Amino acid sequence: MTIDMADAMTTSPVGFDKTGNILYLIDSRGRDTAAVKTLNLQTNELSLVAEHPRADADDAMIKPKEQTLQAVAFDYARKEWQFLDPDVAKDFKVLRKLADGDIQVVSRDLDDTTWIVAFIQDAGPVRFYMYNRQNKKAAFLFTNRKDLEGQPLVQMHPVVIPARDGLELVSYLSLPKGASLTTDNRLDVSGPLPMVLLVHGGPWARSSWGYDPQHQWLANRGYAVLDVNFRGSTGFGKAFINAGNMEWGGKMHDDLIDAVNWAVDHGIADPA
Repeated sequence: MTIDMADAMTTSPVGFDKTGNILYLIDSRGRDTAAVKTLNLQTNELSLVAEHPRADADDAMIKPKEQTLQAVAFDYARKEWQFLDPDVAKDFKVLRKLADGDIQVVSRDLDDTTWIVAFIQDAGPVRFYMYNRQNKKAAFLFTNRKDLEGQPLVQMHPVVIPARDGLELVSYLSLPKGASLTTDNRLDVSGPLPMVLLVHGGPWARSSWGYDPQHQWLANRGYAVLDVNFRGSTGFGKAFINAGNMEWGGKMHDDLIDAVNWAVDHGIADPA
């Protein structure tokens, strides 16, 4: 198996099934976004398991003991789960009633009857529950940052901003308390706000939805905060990653400027 430069960031083996004859792959060869596939090592048959048109495979649930794929997650603006096991889909339907946030199953017993479930939130700490799959009951355990409970934290708004060449930039906007966005992503208060543009590192990395201390600290002090996944960021397909090649200080920088101009045009950021 040969993986060329364009696919090197988005293609890799994940693991094997119980027999050792089926290899699980994250694979972007011959396509843009990284999908989950299975490779039969006896027949060399490659089969598509899960895909997303705009995001790479980000996480997977593999059943203990049997080592079968049960669900695959993709992170575009928020984490989205695709279910291969209908029983797991039913469990997530129950879990979504417990708390807001993006769900992650962080631990499971070997019989797969008890889960430790984390709810990732933007305006609060991560909430952990113990979930019994047999009686569909959950018990709250703890949060990862008790000192954040009850604090005046703000929401993180996912917004998709078009770059000047039409590329979609998944971005995250936080606003001070009392400010909100309208349905067309305009500021629902009088007058624009001072704004801080946060630039993530890497550049082969990405910003995601959830609690962010810099967002909260700045919003608490009256600033709007904009976090942009400029071209070259990971998670949005190999074309998006490779669009940043040879563009440090070029189109990658233009994306940041375009996002700031979008915020000004939408009455969010004070251009002064």
